[in-house]
Amino acid sequence: MTGQAVIGGIGHTAFGRLPERTAFDLEVEAARRTLEDAGLEPQDVDGLITDPGPSQGILDGITPHYLALGHYLGLDPSYTGSDILGGASSAAIVQRAVLAIEAGLCSVCLCVYGDSALSSPGSFGYGRGDDAAFGLFGAVGIHALAARRHMHLWGTREEHLAAVAIAARAHAARTPHAQKRDLLTLDEYLAADSIVEPLKRPDCCLVSDGAAAVLVVAAERAADLRHKPTRILGHGQASSLSTWSSLEHFDELPAARCGPETFARAGISAADVDVAMLYDCFTIVVLMQLEDYGFCGKGEAGAFVTEGRIGPGGELPVNTSGGLLAECYGGGMMHVIEAVRQLRGTAGDRQLDTPEIALVTGHGLGMNTHSTLILAN
Repeated sequence: MTGQAVIGGIGHTAFGRLPERTAFDLEVEAARRTLEDAGLEPQDVDGLITDPGPSQGILDGITPHYLALGHYLGLDPSYTGSDILGGASSAAIVQRAVLAIEAGLCSVCLCVYGDSALSSPGSFGYGRGDDAAFGLFGAVGIHALAARRHMHLWGTREEHLAAVAIAARAHAARTPHAQKRDLLTLDEYLAADSIVEPLKRPDCCLVSDGAAAVLVVAAERAADLRHKPTRILGHGQASSLSTWSSLEHFDELPAARCGPETFARAGISAADVDVAMLYDCFTIVVLMQLEDYGFCGKGEAGAFVTEGRIGPGGELPVNTSGGLLAECYGGGMMHVIEAVRQLRGTAGDRQLDTPEIALVTGHGLGMNTHSTLILAN
């Protein structure tokens, strides 16, 4: 890492069911809030990279998402693009912005996630190829298989999954804009409806309308920013394209490869991380990432999350705004934003005591792709 790029601005809309708002309307608001936070103007933006949610993607047959959004924003940037990596996309487009700035292709790159998935029927209810004939629909089915595999290999129990969901609600209770601010007890978790066994409703992320954006800026322009910039110490990606047809697909995530590589690039280890924003589409993914990033040994994540270790006041706070399980579904961009807020010291009632290093992750598609960011104040 050269240190040539920093995060200079963040912004987001409300999240929830917003049928009166289009995805583009939400994305424009998030972009404007981000530029205001940075103290820059639209004419300063010479890069635009987008993460279109599941209800968008390619628009009007051939129009790419970034082109349509750039038109709405009135931008004419030199560098553009969209990434569709599922939940890995938001962290990945921040990485792509860093690479573009380091290559001299742009100096102020706007990274935008947005969608109206809750108001767009069918956004997440897609089949999984030929396996749909056997009832495998949506991401929950695949992650239920991963949870069963983890239980079989390591003795993971429902109570361990519950600990992740309970911690998310406890964090969200301190987050004014979170969708699920009510605390969750173990008894309530155990009594909850199953979606695909062993995953219950509290194990599954929210579906939301909303948008969020991050501005990646060349470090040489840091003096122009309204806030102290957030440093990007390292980033990485890895993929496993064999999908669930491989016997070993559910044994570990691609995080097991890109996590150690990213730590090495940043010159740190897992022990140096003060707060972790782990992509939490399902509780089992949090457990697997804790192991794959080296916070605990293989098969030890269940014991690791007990006794509030990842909740408020725990030794490794995870998803301090509530994450996808309780804050909102923000594609992964809200994880980046919460990390920046914690490092800036502007997280309000949930603010940690002087965190210095934050880990942010993304996890997408059929458990195929993983992205990693390491940020510092």
